[in-house]
Amino acid sequence: MLSAAHAFGPPRPVRLPPELADEASLMKHLGLGAAEAKKIRYYRSKMYRTFDIRKKSGKARVINAPDRRLKILQRKICDLITPLYRRRNPVHGFVADRSVKTNAQSHLGGKFIVNLDLKDFFPSISERRIVGVLMALGLKRDVAERLSSICCVDNGLPQGAPSSPILSNMICFRMDKQLMAFAKSARCIYTRYADDITFSSYRPLTGLFESVPPPSGSFPPELLSSELLGIFGSNGFTIHPDKAHYADRNSRRTVTGLRVNENLNVDRRFVRNLRAALYSVEKLGEKPAETKFHADHGGRAPIGRHLQGKLAWLGHIKGPADPVFRSIASRFNAAFPSLALKILPTQLEIRERTVWLIEHWEGTGAQGTAFFLTGVGLVTADHCVSPSGAVEMYHPSKPSNRFAAMAKHRSSDRDLAVLDHAIPPNEFYELDASNVGSVTGDATVAIGYPGFGPGDKVNVRSGNVTSLPTKSGIQKIEVQQTLTPGMSGGPLLNSIGQVIGVIHKGGAEEERQLAIDISVLQKWVP
Repeated sequence: MLSAAHAFGPPRPVRLPPELADEASLMKHLGLGAAEAKKIRYYRSKMYRTFDIRKKSGKARVINAPDRRLKILQRKICDLITPLYRRRNPVHGFVADRSVKTNAQSHLGGKFIVNLDLKDFFPSISERRIVGVLMALGLKRDVAERLSSICCVDNGLPQGAPSSPILSNMICFRMDKQLMAFAKSARCIYTRYADDITFSSYRPLTGLFESVPPPSGSFPPELLSSELLGIFGSNGFTIHPDKAHYADRNSRRTVTGLRVNENLNVDRRFVRNLRAALYSVEKLGEKPAETKFHADHGGRAPIGRHLQGKLAWLGHIKGPADPVFRSIASRFNAAFPSLALKILPTQLEIRERTVWLIEHWEGTGAQGTAFFLTGVGLVTADHCVSPSGAVEMYHPSKPSNRFAAMAKHRSSDRDLAVLDHAIPPNEFYELDASNVGSVTGDATVAIGYPGFGPGDKVNVRSGNVTSLPTKSGIQKIEVQQTLTPGMSGGPLLNSIGQVIGVIHKGGAEEERQLAIDISVLQKWVP
C-alpha cells in the first residue's frame, strides 16, 4: 500500500484559503481556543452519541453523531475544504448536482451490472490517511493534524459527522482515477456513490472477473480479477463479502436501490409498502396506525412525516406527474392535509384546463375556442368575439360556471384577440409559446371544440405543417388536419406541446386549413 501522503495522488497546485494558511489562522476561523482544542484531541470519543439505525436488510448501521459544538466545527471545516476537492466524473455521492438518481441514470439500459460495496467504508479511513491527504493538498502538518483531530474519532472517520463525506471523497480520489482507467480497458461504465461501486455494460463483464462471469446473483469477491482487487487493496479498502452482486440481461438490474432495466424506477416493494402504510392510516386512523408502524418497524418519527419523505423520494425518481406518484400522493394529501404534497398536472390535464369554450355571445348561438398563453393571457380568434367585444366563456367540466369576458386587444386583419376576464387562477393552466419558427413537415396538434354539445370533451387532432403562406403580410401556417368550425381561436401546438399558432379557419368546405403564426401575436400584443 502506498503511504498516506501519496494516497491522494501526486501533489498538485491548489490555492488554499487564508484560513488554512497556518494553525493560528485556522483556530481563529473556527473560534477554537487552545484548551478546547486539547480537550477535543484527548476526549473526543466522549463527544459522540452512538446509536444504530435499521437498514432494509434488517441489519444495524452504527451512527456516531457528534455533539452540537463538535458538529459546528466540522461543518465549518467542511465548508473550508470542499472547494479543494476536484470531483471526478464517476463520483455521485456527497457532491453538488449529483445524487442516487444520477448515479443510477449512468447505468440506465446497461444489460450487465456488477454492484460492489466497500466494507466499513468510513471507519476504515484512518486519521493518518486524513493527515496525509490534507498535506498532499498543500496544508502544513500542524494544520492537517488539527483538522483530523476534530474530524476523526477512534482512528477513523465517524459515520454521522458532516465532514466525513468530503474527506472520504478526497481519500478516494486516487482510487477513482484507477477504477476509471480499469473500466475503460474493460469497456464498461464505472460510478461510485460513497461506498457503493457499480460497473455496467451492454456486453458481459468478462473483464471484471479472473475467469468467466458468475451466474446472476450474489458471488464471492474472490472471483473478481486480481487487478481489480489490487486497486481496492492498495487504496486501503476491502469488498464486503456479502454485497457483491452480478446481474445479466435476464435478471432484475438495480443500482443504489433503483431499477435500471429499461426506465429508472423504484423497487415494486417500495411502492407496495407505501400503499400498505397509507391503507393502515385510512383504516385505523393516524395514531393507531403510527403505534402499529413503530411496533413493526421501529423508529420514533411521526408516521405522516415518514410517509411524506418516502413520497417525496418517489416523486423525485418517477416525476411529480407520474400516475403512480399522483395516485398515492392524492391519498396521502387526503389523510394528511397539513402535510400535503404538490401534485403536478399531466400534459393531458394541462391541455384540458388551458383550452376553454366561447359560446352564445349576444344571442348568435355561435361557438369558438380560447386558450390561456403564458405572458399574454386569454387568446382567441377575433371572429369569435362579438362586435361589442363581449363573450361568454366556460369550461366543459363545469358548464354552469360561466364567465363574462371582454376584448382587451383585437385585430380583424390578424384575426386575433386577447380577452379581459375574471376566471380564478386555480381554474386554468397556461401554455407556453414556441420561440422556434415552424418548418414544413413539422408535426402539429390542433385543439378546440368543433360542433360542441353537452358531454363533449376537448378535441385533439394531429397532423403536419403542409405550407407556410403569407397573406396580406400575415404569416400563417397551413396544416394537414381538418380545422372544423368551432376550433377557431384554439391553439396549434408543436410536438413538444408549445403553441405555434392560433387556429384561424378550416373545415370540409374550406380549401385550406389555416392558423395564424404565433409570432404575429407576439409582435402585435403591446
